[in-house]
Amino acid sequence: MDPLFIRFYVGVFSISVGFGIMTPLVPLFATLKLSANELELGIIGTLVALPYVFASFIFGRMSDRIGRRPLILAGILLYLLTSSLYVVSTGLEQIAILRILEGISFSMVWPSTEAFVGDVSRCVSRNRAVGLYSVSWSSGYMLGPMLMGLMVHFIDLTYLFFLVGFLMVVGIGAFFSLKINNSDPEEVSNVRPSRSLVIVVSYVMLIWGFSILSFFSLFPSYATKNGISPSMIGYLIGTVGLVRTLVFFFFSRVISFTGSITMPIGMALLSLSMFISWASTSEIGFFASASILGLSLGLLYSCSLVLVLSLPSRGLYAGIFESSIGIGELLGPIVMGYFGFVVSPSFPYMCLSLLGGVSSLFAFLFITRGQKKRFEVS
Repeated sequence: MDPLFIRFYVGVFSISVGFGIMTPLVPLFATLKLSANELELGIIGTLVALPYVFASFIFGRMSDRIGRRPLILAGILLYLLTSSLYVVSTGLEQIAILRILEGISFSMVWPSTEAFVGDVSRCVSRNRAVGLYSVSWSSGYMLGPMLMGLMVHFIDLTYLFFLVGFLMVVGIGAFFSLKINNSDPEEVSNVRPSRSLVIVVSYVMLIWGFSILSFFSLFPSYATKNGISPSMIGYLIGTVGLVRTLVFFFFSRVISFTGSITMPIGMALLSLSMFISWASTSEIGFFASASILGLSLGLLYSCSLVLVLSLPSRGLYAGIFESSIGIGELLGPIVMGYFGFVVSPSFPYMCLSLLGGVSSLFAFLFITRGQKKRFEVS
């Protein structure tokens, strides 16, 4: 493999481990150190998506003009600062501000890295390029919660923020050594994007973001109330990442099997996963739910990203892709957190199960309207 790709994937993996640690760390920190309730956790979870809705689109388009690397480095530097400030936070108001800064950081990083994958994918199969990129970030997100679950036995939660900062430094080193050039002028530059394609991918990723951040924001508290230890919570969230990473690794083979019904299958699995979290609150039930959720997330993300990277102006459409996730992440935690607060902690999972079922039908209707050819393996 070209050293350029190796450094790129190392950088993506490193920062993703840090992001993965933060996924359960922030809600646990807010719960155990600051006594946050479900509604407050939902607000905290939502705030990270607030700037993501608009900033992803803006920074994605900007990366088409000024290049990918400046925005990637700026985003990682901002996240380094943010993770350090958590250590001195003493109130939920401060946590809220830091979550907004996290959202800005994500907006700089992810559209630019995705667009870079599209820039170089003419050299290899686009499915393979998306798979390798997805493995690099997903394996990081998988390892991060597991590291948190392991290290929380030995050190206070607060010190884990320093580990996140160190991983950001490693990522800066990897990306700083890269010369990333935009490569938009190729055969796709003359292709007109299908409006229906953009709409359906945007909807799917909105539901993806709505569900994943609702789960990650509320599940640590929900599991704690059902007698699950903090370390086991880390392992369970890590299981989501493990299964998702396996899907990414075998994506070319998986999509050749699922073909045009990949999106409906992914949504149906999302529905099943959330139903299990509602119906079975044992460790075994949560493990089954986490495994199925990882399978669903892997299928939906990979399939959607392959379609997006076939469009011209990759930074722009990667920005729309990420903004759609941001809208879902903005709405999900606050809506589901409210339901969990006023009805019961388990109620959001039934709602998410119903949402996944309805979305599966929507995705199936899109497929049956003549879009099958877009899902064929390149």
